[in-house]
Amino acid sequence: MSDDRMWKEWSQSAKQSVREKYPFHLEKFEQEVLTKIQSEKRRRRWQVTSWAAGAAVAATFFFQIVQPLDGSLWGLTGAEKGQESFEWITPDEGFMHALKNGYPILPEVKVEKDGFVYQIRDAMVDHRRITFTLLISGEKMEEIARIPDESKRSEMLYGSLRVDLGELKEIGHAPKDFQLIDGVHYLIIAPNYRIDEKKMREFMNQTKPVLPVQIVDMRKKEADEVVAELLLPLPRSVTVAEKAIQPDEEVEAVLETDSLLTRLKVNQIIASPTVMEAELEAALQDGFELYRLENVKLVDGNGKEYPAIDDRINENLEQVRDGDANRVQGSDKYTMQFFPSLFFEDVPEKLELRFDEVSANKSIRENIMLDRNAKYPQSIPFGKKNKLNIEKVYYDKGKLFIVIPNEGPEEINLRVEGQYSKDFIIAENLETVSLTFEVPKQDTYQLEMRGLEFERFPLKGVIPITD
Repeated sequence: MSDDRMWKEWSQSAKQSVREKYPFHLEKFEQEVLTKIQSEKRRRRWQVTSWAAGAAVAATFFFQIVQPLDGSLWGLTGAEKGQESFEWITPDEGFMHALKNGYPILPEVKVEKDGFVYQIRDAMVDHRRITFTLLISGEKMEEIARIPDESKRSEMLYGSLRVDLGELKEIGHAPKDFQLIDGVHYLIIAPNYRIDEKKMREFMNQTKPVLPVQIVDMRKKEADEVVAELLLPLPRSVTVAEKAIQPDEEVEAVLETDSLLTRLKVNQIIASPTVMEAELEAALQDGFELYRLENVKLVDGNGKEYPAIDDRINENLEQVRDGDANRVQGSDKYTMQFFPSLFFEDVPEKLELRFDEVSANKSIRENIMLDRNAKYPQSIPFGKKNKLNIEKVYYDKGKLFIVIPNEGPEEINLRVEGQYSKDFIIAENLETVSLTFEVPKQDTYQLEMRGLEFERFPLKGVIPITD
């Protein structure tokens, strides 16, 4: 099918959907839509497949009509249509932006089992993310609420349950809260997951796509026992809502040539309703890899900013992983996530990636001979900047003990004669930590040190994407 024919059929389908809902003729309105469609056709940097283009037309109609459509343009039937606003949680900017632009919240799912009532509310899903509220109530919950021992009650509420979504990756820690609302006690869990796009495709290849939400009780005799499962139906709109922005070929990055970072470019940006994911390609010197870009954001020609999702502590980008979801050491490709999303808008005439500082790291490994009878404390250099401070070394009851200060003891990983430490416990009130190795008694040992070496340097980067 030719491009012209596809665009014509999409526009006719969109107009027909609107007329079914609004039985009147708006020639000027229809012309505006067709003009927008032709404009989209000319913008070849939007690589929009057929299903995404349909969603784009739906978004166009949403902006032009005061009253929102009934959801049919998103692939939702009347039974699939969800509530119009979040009720139990405050969504982040990405989810709220999608909601304001007509992207649906999924209908409630509820199941009763063994005296508990499990409800999923406020669920919003796209290719990249999912958020929802899990409400747990019922007779058993009321019994827990009446337990006089607060520590025992808290353990049952907060320490025993977790929420699993198969192989999907959870972002951060799902907050839990226990509330009395209208005479009913609720345990409220609010997960926020990052979704593997390939895994979501597998879900959507099912005859009736559903997302299995499992509630796991970690206190049961059988380890990690699933005590309840809710099947969250996924409308087709979940996976049809995605676009790709391809950078212009002629744009060039502006970088300082004397820094560790010698090259950085944006390969593409995937725009989903709740988030944008950018794939970056970087080259660094001396075996370093990107760890963070500080104050990173996408900026359009009008100065509008799309900040990266960033907790300001951990790395805000992620290396591309292989098919087994393992980190690819030495990979030059990374992903970053931004919101709000350009999914509902025209691609800007000018779009740039900006940042003002770079953090990089590289994996280092060094071997030394550890003399059990040497004088301690000792300070052993590790890499260019780090050092391993050893307070004491001794052998007792078939084990070698290495005592180090309790100052980030996990930052340098130690192996003695190829053996990892046993029973490594960190306590805040201790001045030192003892690392225990089950090795034969001898005067010297092969000690291997592994860790990361960090570099941080200012660099005002401007990476053009569209011109």
